[in-house]
Amino acid sequence: SPAEAAFRDEVRTWLAEHLVGEFAEVGGGGGPADDTAWELRVEWEKVLGRDCWVGLDWPEEYGGRNASFAEQVIFNEEYAKADAPTRVSFFGEGLFAPTLLAYGTEAQKRRFLPKIQAAEELWCQGYSEPNAGSDLSNVQTRAVLDGDQWVVNGQKVWTTFAHISR
Repeated sequence: SPAEAAFRDEVRTWLAEHLVGEFAEVGGGGGPADDTAWELRVEWEKVLGRDCWVGLDWPEEYGGRNASFAEQVIFNEEYAKADAPTRVSFFGEGLFAPTLLAYGTEAQKRRFLPKIQAAEELWCQGYSEPNAGSDLSNVQTRAVLDGDQWVVNGQKVWTTFAHISR
Protein backbone atom coordinates (compact mmCIF):
# COMPACT_ATOMS: atom_id res chain seq x y z
CA SER A 1 0.00 0.00 0.00
CA PRO A 2 1.14 3.63 -0.29
CA ALA A 3 1.34 3.85 3.51
CA GLU A 4 3.54 0.76 3.67
CA ALA A 5 5.77 2.11 0.89
CA ALA A 6 6.14 5.36 2.83
CA PHE A 7 7.00 3.39 5.97
CA ARG A 8 9.63 1.41 4.02
CA ASP A 9 11.15 4.69 2.84
CA GLU A 10 11.17 5.99 6.42
CA VAL A 11 13.00 2.88 7.64
CA ARG A 12 15.54 2.99 4.79
CA THR A 13 16.20 6.68 5.34
CA TRP A 14 16.59 6.28 9.08
CA LEU A 15 18.99 3.36 8.67
CA ALA A 16 21.04 5.23 6.05
CA GLU A 17 21.37 8.20 8.40
CA HIS A 18 22.14 6.25 11.59
CA LEU A 19 23.86 3.03 10.52
CA VAL A 20 27.27 4.64 10.06
CA GLY A 21 30.76 4.35 11.50
CA GLU A 22 31.28 1.62 14.07
CA PHE A 23 27.63 0.63 13.93
CA ALA A 24 27.92 -0.14 10.21
CA GLU A 25 31.19 -2.03 10.76
CA VAL A 26 29.61 -4.47 13.25
CA GLY A 27 27.30 -5.95 10.64
CA GLY A 28 24.46 -8.30 11.29
CA GLY A 29 26.32 -11.56 11.88
CA GLY A 30 25.39 -13.97 14.63
CA GLY A 31 22.07 -14.64 16.24
CA PRO A 32 20.20 -13.55 19.36
CA ALA A 33 22.63 -15.40 21.66
CA ASP A 34 25.77 -13.90 20.04
CA ASP A 35 27.60 -11.47 22.32
CA THR A 36 30.15 -10.25 19.75
CA ALA A 37 30.72 -6.46 20.01
CA TRP A 38 28.17 -6.47 22.82
CA GLU A 39 28.68 -2.98 24.26
CA LEU A 40 28.66 -1.37 20.81
CA ARG A 41 25.45 -3.23 20.01
CA VAL A 42 23.95 -2.01 23.30
CA GLU A 43 24.75 1.55 22.19
CA TRP A 44 23.08 0.82 18.84
CA GLU A 45 20.03 -0.53 20.67
CA LYS A 46 19.84 2.76 22.58
CA VAL A 47 19.78 4.65 19.27
CA LEU A 48 17.01 2.34 18.02
CA GLY A 49 15.06 2.81 21.25
CA ARG A 50 15.41 6.58 21.24
CA ASP A 51 13.61 6.68 17.88
CA CYS A 52 11.00 4.06 18.87
CA TRP A 53 12.27 1.19 16.71
CA VAL A 54 12.48 -0.91 19.88
CA GLY A 55 8.90 -1.77 20.77
CA LEU A 56 7.81 -1.00 17.24
CA ASP A 57 4.47 -2.76 17.72
CA TRP A 58 3.83 -1.48 21.24
CA PRO A 59 0.99 0.98 21.74
CA GLU A 60 2.09 4.61 21.41
CA GLU A 61 1.20 5.25 25.06
CA TYR A 62 4.10 2.92 25.99
CA GLY A 63 6.59 4.45 23.57
CA GLY A 64 5.87 2.26 20.57
CA ARG A 65 4.67 3.06 17.10
CA ASN A 66 1.66 0.75 17.17
CA ALA A 67 3.11 -0.80 14.01
CA SER A 68 1.06 -3.26 12.03
CA PHE A 69 2.35 -6.74 11.30
CA ALA A 70 3.17 -5.64 7.75
CA GLU A 71 5.20 -2.70 9.08
CA GLN A 72 7.10 -5.00 11.43
CA VAL A 73 7.95 -7.26 8.50
CA ILE A 74 9.04 -4.25 6.45
CA PHE A 75 11.26 -3.02 9.27
CA ASN A 76 12.89 -6.42 9.67
CA GLU A 77 13.42 -6.78 5.90
CA GLU A 78 15.09 -3.38 5.63
CA TYR A 79 17.09 -3.97 8.80
CA ALA A 80 18.46 -7.23 7.39
CA LYS A 81 19.15 -5.68 3.96
CA ALA A 82 21.13 -2.92 5.67
CA ASP A 83 23.23 -5.55 7.52
CA ALA A 84 22.48 -3.75 10.76
CA PRO A 85 23.87 -5.09 14.06
CA THR A 86 22.27 -8.13 15.65
CA ARG A 87 19.76 -6.88 18.20
CA VAL A 88 20.42 -7.23 21.93
CA SER A 89 16.91 -6.76 23.30
CA PHE A 90 15.49 -10.03 22.01
CA PHE A 91 14.48 -11.40 25.40
CA GLY A 92 13.15 -8.14 26.83
CA GLU A 93 11.46 -6.79 23.72
CA GLY A 94 10.63 -10.08 22.04
CA LEU A 95 9.62 -12.34 24.93
CA PHE A 96 8.93 -10.36 28.09
CA ALA A 97 7.28 -7.23 26.68
CA PRO A 98 4.47 -9.01 24.77
CA THR A 99 3.57 -10.94 27.93
CA LEU A 100 3.72 -7.76 29.98
CA LEU A 101 1.53 -5.90 27.50
CA ALA A 102 -1.05 -8.70 27.55
CA TYR A 103 -1.09 -9.51 31.27
CA GLY A 104 0.90 -6.91 33.20
CA THR A 105 -0.46 -4.22 35.44
CA GLU A 106 -0.28 -0.60 34.38
CA ALA A 107 2.44 -0.02 37.00
CA GLN A 108 4.50 -2.91 35.59
CA LYS A 109 4.18 -1.61 32.05
CA ARG A 110 5.25 1.88 33.13
CA ARG A 111 8.14 0.42 35.13
CA PHE A 112 9.63 -2.02 32.61
CA LEU A 113 8.80 -0.96 29.04
CA PRO A 114 10.71 2.36 29.03
CA LYS A 115 13.82 0.64 30.42
CA ILE A 116 13.62 -2.09 27.77
CA GLN A 117 13.17 0.49 25.02
CA ALA A 118 16.10 2.58 26.27
CA ALA A 119 18.33 -0.53 26.59
CA GLU A 120 18.81 0.35 30.25
CA GLU A 121 17.59 -3.09 31.29
CA LEU A 122 18.59 -6.12 29.25
CA TRP A 123 16.88 -9.39 29.98
CA CYS A 124 18.09 -12.96 29.92
CA GLN A 125 16.32 -16.27 29.57
CA GLY A 126 16.77 -19.12 32.00
CA TYR A 127 14.21 -21.85 32.16
CA SER A 128 15.92 -24.97 30.87
CA GLU A 129 16.66 -27.46 33.63
CA PRO A 130 17.22 -31.17 34.19
CA ASN A 131 14.05 -33.26 33.82
CA ALA A 132 12.17 -30.28 32.36
CA GLY A 133 14.11 -28.82 29.44
CA SER A 134 12.06 -25.82 28.39
CA ASP A 135 8.76 -27.42 29.45
CA LEU A 136 7.63 -24.67 31.81
CA SER A 137 4.89 -26.81 33.31
CA ASN A 138 7.55 -29.18 34.67
CA VAL A 139 10.06 -26.65 36.01
CA GLN A 140 11.22 -27.46 39.54
CA THR A 141 13.23 -24.31 40.31
CA ARG A 142 11.49 -21.94 42.69
CA ALA A 143 12.12 -18.45 44.01
CA VAL A 144 11.17 -17.69 47.60
CA LEU A 145 11.09 -14.20 49.06
CA ASP A 146 13.44 -14.05 52.07
CA GLY A 147 13.13 -10.59 53.58
CA ASP A 148 13.73 -8.20 50.70
CA GLN A 149 15.65 -10.68 48.51
CA TRP A 150 14.56 -13.53 46.31
CA VAL A 151 16.34 -16.84 46.93
CA VAL A 152 16.33 -19.12 43.88
CA ASN A 153 16.59 -22.86 44.50
CA GLY A 154 17.03 -25.34 41.68
CA GLN A 155 19.32 -26.12 38.80
CA LYS A 156 19.51 -24.58 35.36
CA VAL A 157 21.25 -26.13 32.38
CA TRP A 158 21.81 -22.79 30.67
CA THR A 159 20.77 -19.19 30.93
CA THR A 160 21.25 -17.16 27.77
CA PHE A 161 22.76 -13.70 28.46
CA ALA A 162 22.78 -14.10 32.26
CA HIS A 163 26.35 -12.81 32.34
CA ILE A 164 25.44 -9.57 30.54
CA SER A 165 21.83 -8.95 31.51
CA ARG A 166 21.26 -5.81 33.59
